[in-house]
Amino acid sequence: MRRHDLDWVSLVAGLVLTGFAAAYLLSSLTGASLDARYVWPVVFVALGAAGLATAIRANAREERAFTELREPSSAPE
Repeated sequence: MRRHDLDWVSLVAGLVLTGFAAAYLLSSLTGASLDARYVWPVVFVALGAAGLATAIRANAREERAFTELREPSSAPE
């Protein structure tokens, strides 16, 4: 089976949503108050950061592939 690249956006989204679910579960079990007005901004910032990291990584990979194509082969003739 071929190993695939890590999908940072999906990983961060899963971790953030799992974290919020755990926080809401713990707050309901302990009776603590959880301020819900911070949920969406944190989710959007985390997803935006993961998307930016993915875009930067993809750009670096494309540039590396492009420079490898442009460089002449060092194999003897």
